[in-house]
Amino acid sequence: MASSFSETALNLLLSCAEAIEDGDLKSADAFLHDILILADQRPYCSRDESRVVKYFADALVRRAYGLHPASSSLTFHVHPAPYYHYNSYHINGVIEKVIGDAFMGNRRLHLIDFSIPYYRFQNSVLRTLPSFFGDPLPVRVSYILPPFLKAYVEFSRQMEFLTKDAKEVNVKLEDELKVVYGNSLAEVNECEMDFKRRRDDEMVVVYYKFKLEKLVRDAEATERELVRLKEINPMIVIMLDFYSNHTHSNFLTCFKDSVQYSLKTYWAQWDNYLHWEYGWECNIEAGEGNNIIRRHPSLTEWQHLFSMAGFSRIPLNHRKDNLSVEDESWLEIMGEEEECLILGNKGCPMFFLSAWKPKVEDGHFNFISTNHKFGQGFNLNPLPRQPLQPFLEGLILNRSAALAEIHDISKDLCCKYKLSFAITWASEVNNINETISDPNKKHTFSIQSISCCEIDRDSYYFLIDFEDEISVPLIIEKAFESRDGYHFEPSLAKVEDSRYLVLEDYHIDVAVAICLQNRHTSDEVYIVEFYWPPTESEMSKSLALRIFDDLKHKKTTFVTVKVQVPEIKFQEGISSIATSSNTAMPLKIAEEARDIHANEINAHIEQIAETKRNKQRKSWSKVWVDFDKFEEHGKQVAKCKHCLKVFTGSSKSGTTHLNNHC
Repeated sequence: MASSFSETALNLLLSCAEAIEDGDLKSADAFLHDILILADQRPYCSRDESRVVKYFADALVRRAYGLHPASSSLTFHVHPAPYYHYNSYHINGVIEKVIGDAFMGNRRLHLIDFSIPYYRFQNSVLRTLPSFFGDPLPVRVSYILPPFLKAYVEFSRQMEFLTKDAKEVNVKLEDELKVVYGNSLAEVNECEMDFKRRRDDEMVVVYYKFKLEKLVRDAEATERELVRLKEINPMIVIMLDFYSNHTHSNFLTCFKDSVQYSLKTYWAQWDNYLHWEYGWECNIEAGEGNNIIRRHPSLTEWQHLFSMAGFSRIPLNHRKDNLSVEDESWLEIMGEEEECLILGNKGCPMFFLSAWKPKVEDGHFNFISTNHKFGQGFNLNPLPRQPLQPFLEGLILNRSAALAEIHDISKDLCCKYKLSFAITWASEVNNINETISDPNKKHTFSIQSISCCEIDRDSYYFLIDFEDEISVPLIIEKAFESRDGYHFEPSLAKVEDSRYLVLEDYHIDVAVAICLQNRHTSDEVYIVEFYWPPTESEMSKSLALRIFDDLKHKKTTFVTVKVQVPEIKFQEGISSIATSSNTAMPLKIAEEARDIHANEINAHIEQIAETKRNKQRKSWSKVWVDFDKFEEHGKQVAKCKHCLKVFTGSSKSGTTHLNNHC
């Protein structure tokens, strides 16, 4: 069900996108103002729909100013998983037939899957098998899961799912459940998992559910995956993914398709009351690389990739009784296209189901040379536009860009030091065009974003609850009122504030809050909080100072630390800390911080930084392999051969920015 809100939001987003493409930031600022007003006026129950709109507004601001994080993990609040788990009956029925038709002459199965069920109502991969008669069929099941799940998978729970489903289809689990961790087949070593057939009568089936579209964003990752896939030589590959062509070379066309698809998907999800169930997964695997506009290959492009890897489609068809009528609120089989089944909701095509098998020529599998470049044929991430100069009069653009920059920096620091999470607060004003005229008056702050490196289900729901908190924590007030714009709290459990009581349940006890300001609107104030588990007081203090020092020295365009703390005050804590850069130091520093004295940490960091500086000096000349150096308007410049961006090329300016860009 489309809404007038969706239509209005789409029109405003497209107008804003066109203005940015034309370099008209004055008009873009006005459209962005209207977009955010529209989103904020939505009722609380529709806040996820507003977030979809704000997601794309944020994407436009990032495109305008070139604010692309090195590793994006921006939250996207529409996720496909619920449709499969709640509507697997018709889908599994089609897969059962494919496996049943191919099973002739085989006596055992090996199923390789990339996702696990979470709840009892969800079926395991065994429910994609036909029911076998006679003696139970030997089956082994292998799961390849993202590394972040390593701490949360319960083997006993998964065995319960498999044991229950094994009885339903009359199969016998041949081995213990095998679980390995990696983002793809290519990341898993053969010593970790026995992929290949153990005997001639074993049939291997690989399931990709909403997995390959993540890998295909990287041509090299795609090639590695498909090369490994054909090495394994599965008899069947099942693929469930997005039915959409968001790879158009024209940005405006791609942007429009992506927004429309996402808003339609949101409404279908809302109608089915699934908007909370898998929200936490969006926080984990929703990154779109350096370009956060969602892009998905077409069926023809998938055909091209699999064909180059030596696979051909298995034609899928459906019986008329599989076309849902009585349960039309759920996922439907809408029809066939290019030998795939198109799945959707309320007339909106959303996903496709396809099956693949190795090509056979003259009785032999046709393995194409691995020298082929699988990534050629389409460009999933076209070159970004040249970043525009900040529009000083653009209050809304500058505010949005500042929040985007803070989000990326705080996430970077969370990953660097393995912090629990970071929360960005911004001063609320009565009117979105208002600025804060008196920096000393009482302010009302509201949460703008929550950043974290990795998140589990419990923490996600905690953050959702925290986001709903309308009162400002005491640490925010102290940081804002502090002369230094900085407040460190070594133990929140000792703070007399009921809002911190829940943190103990999540093993969080330490926090630091730091004031920032907009470089182009100096009276615009932000506060970012960093939280982490209980740690020895001096160690926590050292870490807090290090975070503060990193924020001070980050190369930013839109934000800066509001008040520079006198160096003498922090000299004891950070005298040996190397100046930060956009390239984060190893994540293990934070872990080591818990075991060694603060001064030793600083010496350790300095040693790493020195090693890094020496390494950069030795490899200084290598950077020019990817750049053309020439003179323009009397200045030395360097142009990237890949994205055509132009940078300062003078040796006196150094080449750090060129190395970082590469």
